[in-house]
Amino acid sequence: MQKTKNGQLIYSASDLVNYLQCPSVTAYDIQNLEFPLQKTPDDEYVKILQQKGFEHENAYLNELSQSFPDVIDIASLSKNSNEAARKNTHKALKNGADIIFQAFLSDEDRIGHIDFLRKVDKPSALGAHSYEIIDTKLAKSASPKFIIQLCFYSDLLQLFQEKLPENIHLKLGDGSYQSFRLKEYYAYYLSVLSRFKEFIKKPDSHSPEPCSHCVYCSWLDLCNEKWRQEDHLSQVANIRKDQREKLVQAGVTTLKDLALASPETKVPKLHTNTFDTLQKQAFLQLQKRETEKNYYEILPVEPLSRRAFNRLPEPAEGDLFFDMEGDPLEPGGLEYLFGLYFFEKGMPVFKDFWAHDRQQEKKSFESFIDFVWDHLNKYPLAHIYHYAHYEESALKKLMSLHGTREWQVDELLRHNKLVDLYKVVKEGIMISEAGYSIKNLETFYMEARQSEVVNAVGSIIYYEKWKLTGDKGALELIRKYNEDDCRSTFLLYEWLLSIRPESIGYLEENEMGKAGSPEKF
Repeated sequence: MQKTKNGQLIYSASDLVNYLQCPSVTAYDIQNLEFPLQKTPDDEYVKILQQKGFEHENAYLNELSQSFPDVIDIASLSKNSNEAARKNTHKALKNGADIIFQAFLSDEDRIGHIDFLRKVDKPSALGAHSYEIIDTKLAKSASPKFIIQLCFYSDLLQLFQEKLPENIHLKLGDGSYQSFRLKEYYAYYLSVLSRFKEFIKKPDSHSPEPCSHCVYCSWLDLCNEKWRQEDHLSQVANIRKDQREKLVQAGVTTLKDLALASPETKVPKLHTNTFDTLQKQAFLQLQKRETEKNYYEILPVEPLSRRAFNRLPEPAEGDLFFDMEGDPLEPGGLEYLFGLYFFEKGMPVFKDFWAHDRQQEKKSFESFIDFVWDHLNKYPLAHIYHYAHYEESALKKLMSLHGTREWQVDELLRHNKLVDLYKVVKEGIMISEAGYSIKNLETFYMEARQSEVVNAVGSIIYYEKWKLTGDKGALELIRKYNEDDCRSTFLLYEWLLSIRPESIGYLEENEMGKAGSPEKF
C-alpha cells in the first residue's frame, strides 16, 4: 500500500487479498504509512517460497516463449520505473503482443503487476483482439484469494480494452493449468472491494485474530505482543475462533478470565463439556505462567475403551521409534529422510534412509520397509511408535505412488504395528503448554535442544540450502534433528509409561490383531 503526496491511498491486488484474509493487516499497513512500524523480518522459509515462486514464473515464461512468437517482457524494458512499465504495457496491448509478461496497469487508486496477459481472438477497444489474465502460483490447487487477485487484475484490464475478460487462468505449482469463468466470481469480488474501500476510510479500530495468514505476515510480532498484553484467548491451546467468540460474548475475554471462571458460568451455544475442557487447559497454562513450573493432568478414560493410555502396547524388545522429513516444495512433495531409533544390546542406534529424487525415494522407501519387516521378524512383539499422522499417511502415499510394498504396509496397519503417540497424548492428558506438538511436550522429559535445526520448517530450509550449495553439513544438521525427533518419541513413550494410571493395563495383542510371527514378519 502506498500514499501519494496529496494523501491518496494506492492499493494493489495483494492489499485486497490481505484484507480478505485479515483486516488487521490492512489497518497496520495504513498506520505504517503515517508512523513507521517495526516489521517482522521475513524468515528463511518465506524467502525460499519467494524464490521458488520466481523460478516457477520464469519456467512458465520459457514455456510460453517456445509456443508464442511475440512475447514482451515489460520488466526488462522498463528498468524498475512504474511509469515506463505503464507506457510499455499500453503499447504492447495496442500492438497485440501474444504474451505480455510482468504487465503494469493502474488507475487513480489501484496498481497491478500482472504475471501474464495472453491475447485472445475476441474483439475489444484494442481491435480484433483482447487479453486474459494468467497468474502463476506455487500452490497445487486454486483458492479464493487467487480468484480475487485475478478479478482485481481483470477489473484494471477492462479500463484499457473496455471489455472484461471472459476467463481467468492459473498455472499452479504442480504444473496444472486451471481456467475459470470470470462472471461467476466478479460480483463477489465487487462486494469484497466495496467492503475494503469502506474499511480503509476508518481503519483504526481493529482487534487482530490469529489466522492462516499469520505465518506470512509482516506484523506478526506486533500481534503477538498485543495478544500477550491483552491475555488474548487465542493463547489457550486448541481453542477455536468460534469458541473464542462465544466466550467473549459471555464476558469471558482473557485466558485468566477463562481459567478462573465460576463453575456456574454459562456460555450460550458452547457445550458444558467443551467449556470445562477449555477452562482446564487455561488453568494449567495460568499455573505455569504464575509459578514457572510444568503441570499436566490425566484425563478420565473408560478402562475398557481403546482411547488414551489404553492405546499403549506393552514395551517389547526391538521397539522402533520413527520420524520422517519431507520437502513440500519439491513438485509432488519428496520424502527425503526416514529415521529410526532403537536399541541393540542395550545401546541406542539411529538408522537413516535418504532420498534426493523420485527414484531414490522409491528405493529408500523399499529399503526402509524391508528393514522394518526383517526387524519385526526378529522381534515380533515390537511396535513402531511415531507422533501425529504424518508418518502413517506418508507410508500409505508412498506405497500407492510407487506401486511397491503394498502388502507389507497393509500388514503393518492391519496388525496395528504403527502406534501414534499423539492420540495417546490428546486423549489422555492435558499439559500447561500453549500447544501439543512434540516440542511442547519435551519440557516434561527432555533437555532443551541445542541443534541449529529446531523444527520441521527448519529442516526444509536446510534441505533447500543443501540443494543450492551441496554443503553436506546441512544434511548432517537435518540428520541430527531427525535423530533428536526419533529420540524424543522414545522419551515421550517412556514418560507416558511412567505416568500411566495403574488401573489401566496394556493393550492386549488380541485387541490389536494377532501378533506378528516369523511367518508374517
